[in-house]
Amino acid sequence: MPVNKHKPIRKKKSFMFTSRHYSFIGTLAIVLAVCSLAGLIIAILISYFHGGKTERHFGGVGLFGILANITGVIACFISLRERDIYVWVPRTALILNLVDIALWILLVIWGM
Repeated sequence: MPVNKHKPIRKKKSFMFTSRHYSFIGTLAIVLAVCSLAGLIIAILISYFHGGKTERHFGGVGLFGILANITGVIACFISLRERDIYVWVPRTALILNLVDIALWILLVIWGM
């Protein structure tokens, strides 16, 4: 009587296609965070090179920086509610925007 040896079943190689994409709003939030951080660095450098005595209109840079960060945080929360997106982009933007807000607040408190 012949012995019937079973061959191990091999899993067929297949590819899974996904419809994930980068969220436009999440990318916008990262751009807002980076622009605000650049404004913060430039404001600190200008203040440093002028010995801490800058014109009053540089306060507008801080105001618009904070507004950009608040808008970025709101955009992150909107982006995280979208379906089929890469979530690392809005999460990174959320962290960057919150760090920027903290830095702007520290700069204002420290500057008083």
